[in-house]
Amino acid sequence: MRILILESISGVQPETKPTLFSEGFAMLRTMVKEFSKAGYDLIIPLNKKLKRLTEWLDADVLLAKDGINEALSHRPDAALIIAPENGGELEQITARIGKKDVTVLGAQEKVIRASADKWLTYSALKYKVPQPRTWKKPPKANSRILAKSMDGVRCEGTEFYLSRRRGEEKIYQEFIEGENASCCLLMSEGQGQVLSVNKQDIITDGRFKYTGGEIPFKHRLTKKCVDVALNAAKILDLRGYCGVDLVLGDIPYFVELNPRVTTSFVPLSQILQANLAEILMDVIIENKPLPKPKLRGHSIIKIPRAKRNLKVAAKKLNQLKEIPGIIAPPFAPEGIIKKGYPIFLVSRLGNNQASAKRHLIETIEESLSLLGVEKNEITWH
Repeated sequence: MRILILESISGVQPETKPTLFSEGFAMLRTMVKEFSKAGYDLIIPLNKKLKRLTEWLDADVLLAKDGINEALSHRPDAALIIAPENGGELEQITARIGKKDVTVLGAQEKVIRASADKWLTYSALKYKVPQPRTWKKPPKANSRILAKSMDGVRCEGTEFYLSRRRGEEKIYQEFIEGENASCCLLMSEGQGQVLSVNKQDIITDGRFKYTGGEIPFKHRLTKKCVDVALNAAKILDLRGYCGVDLVLGDIPYFVELNPRVTTSFVPLSQILQANLAEILMDVIIENKPLPKPKLRGHSIIKIPRAKRNLKVAAKKLNQLKEIPGIIAPPFAPEGIIKKGYPIFLVSRLGNNQASAKRHLIETIEESLSLLGVEKNEITWH
């Protein structure tokens, strides 16, 4: 069976977004590895600007050209799509591939459309799962309020509300003080399984930024996280792999749903005692029962970012793939990593949290040494 794995940032978009590239490429590389191990033939579109990164991937058919048409000409039997839902991109790619009678291993267009609109999602789940108070117009409230892009991904466009700006479509949400978490799920025919509950590290310097996380997340509210995530995914009729973001205050509050593979699947693949590709194909294609996940060890993922503009030798960026735990390099074709941009994405595992963190630090230090970058020139906490 031939599988198309399409990650839009590295394979379809004409202009690569440096801020999101490392996460997108890490998800692509992880899924390519899982499907290759499971014995499937793969089709992978890769933007011609990223031709140097073909060495990072292992596939039977690798397309170093832009566009979906060429990928479809290789006649895939099924497709796994990793794309932002904002701007309708995930929905449009899903519809285009589905029209070619290719089985899409994920959510359908109408579900993606509803999930992409934060207000529609809030309305669909209102009174059904716990959510922060949410408004379409800036509220008159004494509490701290978040302003969020209506269709932003991850933390993109999220900031504390100060004043409304013209031309921006926002929703406004009560800020819940607590810890950030997420769940990785597999959904099929109204049934679902939470594969992991994950800790999320999010910082703010006016705007919110995702910097990494850990699996598993041990917290007194873990079991309730599972219930909230599953209920939300069932109500929204999700299919395939997806992710639910939560904030843990007095109870878990639903924040956002991602109808696709998320960055948390990268560390999950390292500690899940099963193959992600085999699980997905068994459930979606073979209609087998949902498995109960078994995790072993502890995995930490981090995205170090440059504190200032950095210049490194482009060939050294490609050498990063030889360092265990470096899942994705930055998008820096000229060797220039701009302030605030990812310098790489790293994920390490260990028998416990302490050993995983030790391995993570060792990998970061080895990678910085290779690139000739000082530790005080990056931030990753």
